[in-house]
Amino acid sequence: MSKEILLESGTNELEIVVFNVGESILGVNVAKVESIIETLPITDVPNAHKNVKGVINYRGRVIPVINMLKALSKECQDPNEPRLLILIHINNNDFAIEVSGVEGIKRLSWQDIESPSHILISDNETPTTGVVKDNERIILMLDFEKILADIDPSLSLKESSRTRGLEGKKIVVAEDSVFLIKIVNESFIKAGAIVEKFSNGKLALDYLRQVSEDEVYCVITDIEMPVMDGLTLTREIKTNERLKSIPVILFSSIVSENLKHRGLSVGADGQITKPEIDKLISMVMEIGSQRNIKK
Repeated sequence: MSKEILLESGTNELEIVVFNVGESILGVNVAKVESIIETLPITDVPNAHKNVKGVINYRGRVIPVINMLKALSKECQDPNEPRLLILIHINNNDFAIEVSGVEGIKRLSWQDIESPSHILISDNETPTTGVVKDNERIILMLDFEKILADIDPSLSLKESSRTRGLEGKKIVVAEDSVFLIKIVNESFIKAGAIVEKFSNGKLALDYLRQVSEDEVYCVITDIEMPVMDGLTLTREIKTNERLKSIPVILFSSIVSENLKHRGLSVGADGQITKPEIDKLISMVMEIGSQRNIKK
């Protein structure tokens, strides 16, 4: 899949690959997709996690294949045999998912994506980050970070070991994952910071417009969020004469060497891949101190 399909950064738009697993209509951000290929022979791996079907050899790389029916906690059999593999890259990890079909690519605004209701996420089993209304249909945006963490807990975000260094510093965090924002919040509080939490970029921006820029030590934002994404939030901050001095760090699963230019184009002061929470805190301390020196 060509990366040329990626949209200009900071427009609050995205493109998603819409695909089918059984009767489910699912979506994934194009930025996470390396390619879509015909299914390949899958080699079984003894004692693998129940959600891992095996591995494939793709251009000399050994890539694990996730059984999406099991990852989605569906007991029924897929009426359509998987015919395609979608190769995903997040958190510096590569894996493939089996799908029965790919409908195509859909362009939309982050405003078109609604946060999943508490009914969908209350049992902590549905790996869903958002809901897209597509005429009479519903497209579920998958939480691949949770799917990966269920398979390998070492890949999940864990509370930082830092216990000092940010005493009294106000940190604004924009993150739509209830689980992740809890971990980030607790980690920064442990380091002494005061944390203001928001579930999307618009809420964070509304808050920043109401406070003095000197009150805020740093903004940390995810990229993928309903209503307003992190790239748009960063652009809004950096083009605002009053707010532009506030450091902004992108903390996202889709930060990579190939995509860092998107963060740079909107003026991000730093970018780091989840789940490196200790590196994030170190970056906040470094960038925040540089801002104070400049003053």
